[in-house]
Amino acid sequence: MNLAITIAIVSSLFTCYFAACQVALKSFSRRKLEDLLQTKGRPHQLENFYRRIPKHQMIMGILRTALTMIILLASLSIARFEFPNDDTYQYVSAFIFGGILIIIFNVVIPASWGTYKPEWILSWSMPILSLLQFLFTPITALLSIFDPIVRRISGADLEENDSEIADEVLSTIEEHDESDTVDEEQKEMLEAILDISDTDAGEVMTPRTDVHGIPVSSSLQQVRDYIIDFGHSRIPVYENNLDNILGILYAKDLLKFIDTPPTDFDLRQVVREPLLIPETKTVQDLLAEFKTQKIHLAIVVDEYGGTAGIVTVEDIVEEIIGDIQDEYELEEEPQQITIHDANTADIDARTHIDDINDEFDIELPEDEDYDTLGGYVFSTLGHIPTVGESFEFENLRFTVTAAERTKVLSVRLERLTPDTKPLDQ
Repeated sequence: MNLAITIAIVSSLFTCYFAACQVALKSFSRRKLEDLLQTKGRPHQLENFYRRIPKHQMIMGILRTALTMIILLASLSIARFEFPNDDTYQYVSAFIFGGILIIIFNVVIPASWGTYKPEWILSWSMPILSLLQFLFTPITALLSIFDPIVRRISGADLEENDSEIADEVLSTIEEHDESDTVDEEQKEMLEAILDISDTDAGEVMTPRTDVHGIPVSSSLQQVRDYIIDFGHSRIPVYENNLDNILGILYAKDLLKFIDTPPTDFDLRQVVREPLLIPETKTVQDLLAEFKTQKIHLAIVVDEYGGTAGIVTVEDIVEEIIGDIQDEYELEEEPQQITIHDANTADIDARTHIDDINDEFDIELPEDEDYDTLGGYVFSTLGHIPTVGESFEFENLRFTVTAAERTKVLSVRLERLTPDTKPLDQ
């Protein structure tokens, strides 16, 4: 009996340690662990450790399961000694005693310990984890073969680790932000990079109403004039209207027509095949396609086959680092958001709702039917508004200050209660 009690106690302690390690592997902060190991003079251990985290978690799970079974068997052995002639008491008492040990040492204590000081546990445990990883190599290799098979059958996301890494990076950014080691611009840029995989082309494209193209029937002189006027190096070429884009004209392709008589020029022979993409294509996938095909512009097509807009590499870069002003753009372009005072701001109707929410720390409703402030105004009013029309949302009033026949150009945002959070925070 003494041996069984010893086995139960020792198994419970080891279970507690391995369970705490498993919890720590899921809850630790990379920055804090790096700082701790740097202090201890062991930063070289990090690279291999990060790579082996999935295997460490697998090994901890195996050991916890095995030790749980040992605890139950030891409990049953103790119960048989205490109640040698009563099978019912043996199993009931073994279940109760073993269950208490498992709950305390396999759940309660590890959850608290592993969450409270995960970095300390891992820094102290790295040599042990490395040894266990070496000893369990045959088992982990075998289980690694079945892991992707099981995940495919269960429908689990095979790219789950990428999401976990992104979440960890965001967490690290927040931690640095709290300690004022990352300025606001850097933080926004890093977050924008991580959001790229969830951003659709439709969110960053230049909408059809702002797209400039040239008809395929244009003469050589008309094409030259267009390039001089707009300064674009890649131009959509259409027939009849923008819903029928035949291709993309590269300005450099016109060099070979310098000495060509105007009557011999045919724009159809110059245009290149356009890349057509749906609005729902992610920016991350689009960047990969741009790189593969070595192009910089794509035509965004809506669900009905019409042209929704165009998206360029510059649009994607601007989504990350903000507006880029090249030599062809005006030196002073109108700002999307102009704050006049603590309660009033003028906003370009093309400004995205999420940008407005971030800028003013408000919660305008977001919807699949619209992305911009202009779309929000349309959706709320239910018709094409005229200048001067307004509506209210919570503590805010929106007034159309500029509009054309078919679209809103600018909206004034006013805070109705001055004593609330100011707009010019």
